[in-house]
Amino acid sequence: MEEMQEIVSYKNHTLRRLTIVGFLLLLLGAGRYLFFVDQNKAVEFHYVTEPAHKGDLQLTVATTGYIQPVESVDVGTEVSGTIEKVYVDYNDKVSKGELLAVLDKTKYESAYSRAKAAYEAALASVESAKAQLYQAEQKFKRDKILRKNSKGALPAQNDYDRDRSAYLAAKAQLANAKALSVQAKKSVDSSKYDLDKTKIYSPIEGVILVRNVDPGQTVAASFQTPVLFKIAKDLTHMELQASIDEADVAKIKAGQKVTFDVDAYDGKIFNATVSKVHINSQIVDGVVTYLAIIDVDNSDLLLRPGMSANANIVTKTVKDAYIVSRSALLYIPVKPREKKLFAGAKKEEKILFDPKPHVWILKNGTPQKVYVTLLGSNGNKSAIVSRELKRDDAIIVSQEKQP
Repeated sequence: MEEMQEIVSYKNHTLRRLTIVGFLLLLLGAGRYLFFVDQNKAVEFHYVTEPAHKGDLQLTVATTGYIQPVESVDVGTEVSGTIEKVYVDYNDKVSKGELLAVLDKTKYESAYSRAKAAYEAALASVESAKAQLYQAEQKFKRDKILRKNSKGALPAQNDYDRDRSAYLAAKAQLANAKALSVQAKKSVDSSKYDLDKTKIYSPIEGVILVRNVDPGQTVAASFQTPVLFKIAKDLTHMELQASIDEADVAKIKAGQKVTFDVDAYDGKIFNATVSKVHINSQIVDGVVTYLAIIDVDNSDLLLRPGMSANANIVTKTVKDAYIVSRSALLYIPVKPREKKLFAGAKKEEKILFDPKPHVWILKNGTPQKVYVTLLGSNGNKSAIVSRELKRDDAIIVSQEKQP
């Protein structure tokens, strides 16, 4: 009896073990099935397209630059001294010849007085030399008459030579006195010029942009003329000084239209025209650029000197061409291809890059390549032509995986 119970107990234990093992094998089989089924699922794609349409596209060159007055003048002084008075301030409108500032003129008045006195002394020396010359000349004339009348007997040769030498010396003395008087006159003119320069006048009519001096400030003009004021002639007519990359400079010509914006007026677009392009280049940090001068109408006085601007110069207008997103020209299709990994899983494959300009159109759910001729680009838009492309063809711009 006991043996029979042991046999039944053993069979029950074995049955439980087999049941557990079978359940685990069932779970493992189900997991492997789900794994490989998921791996074998084909990856589906969604194509983002845009309809082919014709239109006009303006080709532009983007550049940056700064707004500046067409004409501005740096006003300085050629003499050194202390600023005594300043009559203008920032933003003041001034007329041509208006007094802007005055330097202390004490030492210049003194120098002018000394120069005038020296000139007057030089003039007196000239008159004295004239008198001496007259006396020597008359005496020498009498000697010549006496010699003629005495048939060379009188005066004695020594007296004749002495009087002739005195006459020539007096003549030379007069010439020297005249030269010194001319030199003294130049000193007067120079000191008068320096005295006049203590008053600083506006050379043009305009607006004060910069004032670099205050009363009591010392101005030193020893090596270079210090700039005291900067005056803009006409702020209603400004210019945009833009840097053009050497790769684009051949496209830029006078008369081309320009649009630009400045940070001060968000969303506002200003219109302008290219005036000229400098022949000489500018090299900054190894980058070669050329300066383009762009005329700007600033009648409303919104623009101010020094504002930075982002500009687009219209170099060409392409008419009646297909206008597409640039992403359509860069798009490369991705397709699934068979490759056994574990149990027939699939892997994505990109089509090889084709350097010839082309787009892909979606026909019957399948991408088809269409070769095109690229006419130009403007930002994220490009103009193309193709005999194979038709209006409203679905041009693929991107490809996305279905979730």
